[in-house]
Amino acid sequence: MSRRTAFAALPLLLLAALLPVPAPAAPEAADVEVKSVAVRLPDLELLDQDGNRVRFRSDVVKDRIVVIDVVYTTCPLVCPILSAVFADLQDALGTRLGVDVFLISVSVDPVTDIPPRLKEFASRWEARPGWLFLTGQKLHIDEVLQGLGAYTPDFTDHPAMILVGDAASGSWTRFYGFPTPAMVMARIEELTSRRRAGGGGTK
Repeated sequence: MSRRTAFAALPLLLLAALLPVPAPAAPEAADVEVKSVAVRLPDLELLDQDGNRVRFRSDVVKDRIVVIDVVYTTCPLVCPILSAVFADLQDALGTRLGVDVFLISVSVDPVTDIPPRLKEFASRWEARPGWLFLTGQKLHIDEVLQGLGAYTPDFTDHPAMILVGDAASGSWTRFYGFPTPAMVMARIEELTSRRRAGGGGTK
């Protein structure tokens, strides 16, 4: 490129740099592996995005229908896609969020992701009550991640996955990859229908 051409193109390059970068969108249908799995829910003390001390099993999961992903606030690619799925899920759930179904995002980088950072991250995704973000002592977080089948020694290599489960019945499904919100909602509705048929409820 000649100097004259370069200078002629400079205004266009500057304009492109000033244009807003679109927010990550939830994925389209793609290859996603779906498996029924067993999970372990350690009842360890963690912190939510407001700094409240909560126990993972008895305070957060309880006997609820939950959707769980693992993220970290400085993640450049995987986490924004998963969070976009969760943002669409909370819209699809509407008033059922925080009543019938809870969304749980567990940080894989608890050293960096202290509650104020998680709160800002939650705000970025316009998270409403019923979508919880968890951090805590690294040993506790690591054990929780191991129980969920999501632990990696290097947190930046964490798996792209979403867990959907009914803690009361012990029925858990893992989506490997980037499921669409519709795929996750279909599993939520299946678990909800089973509960209604069995006369159970979410607390």
